[in-house]
Amino acid sequence: MPRKSKNKTFKLDPQWMFKEPIDFEYNKYTLLDYLQKCEKNFDSFQIYPDFVELSLHLANIQSLLKENTLLLTHKKFEDIDDEILLKELYPKKAPEVKNEEKTELMKTLKYSTTKMFDTFNLGRSAWSVVFDNVTVSLKKNKNQLESGFGFVCYHDKENGKIMIWEYRIKNQNNDQYQSKTYFNLIYDSTPESKTLNGLISEFTSWKESLSFKKFPVFEVKTHQRFPMKEAFVPMMRRKIMNYILQETGGVKSLSFDETK
Repeated sequence: MPRKSKNKTFKLDPQWMFKEPIDFEYNKYTLLDYLQKCEKNFDSFQIYPDFVELSLHLANIQSLLKENTLLLTHKKFEDIDDEILLKELYPKKAPEVKNEEKTELMKTLKYSTTKMFDTFNLGRSAWSVVFDNVTVSLKKNKNQLESGFGFVCYHDKENGKIMIWEYRIKNQNNDQYQSKTYFNLIYDSTPESKTLNGLISEFTSWKESLSFKKFPVFEVKTHQRFPMKEAFVPMMRRKIMNYILQETGGVKSLSFDETK
């Protein structure tokens, strides 16, 4: 089941450049401290949530330089890798500053543009490495892709563990081209002798209906170890969504009862 929505606290306030004192040197070290933390995470492939937040800060800087307008969001984040869509941003006129602070603010914005782009490109490179090294393949029940229900399995050969998730794709705002994939981890252990089908049958939360046996089953693989929450699962989510959209053009976003 989807987790309840919650407000996300950004590591760097979107209005950080207007916090007192409005001074270039002060802002410079505030920014560099934030970017250093992002870069450290990107170096270890902890891509989310920093990649999303950094994208917002970059858009904010560009908006301030071009239109003297902040871009903010009231978005409720459900997962660590939730993206921020353009329509989820709202403009806010930049606060008035004293004449002597305007020069300091402009120096801050121009300096921040270059520094943020450098860190963003580092994050984008890390993102590409993970995306290219995670593969998904459909093992069974291709004809049920449009249902929006299914399972994903990952065999961690290094420690012998099997991980199995249920996935559920839901259309957002009744739009089949705007969908979100939810994951529910149902098994994470070293099996004794059960088959994959046996593990799914035993641990699925959908036991109330035998229709789960018709749902698609994906296998995900990687030749490199990545942080599970901050990289592996987000890329798995995107790979499966892309696969289903390419094969079907969209999901029907059925209720569970409609799949029986």
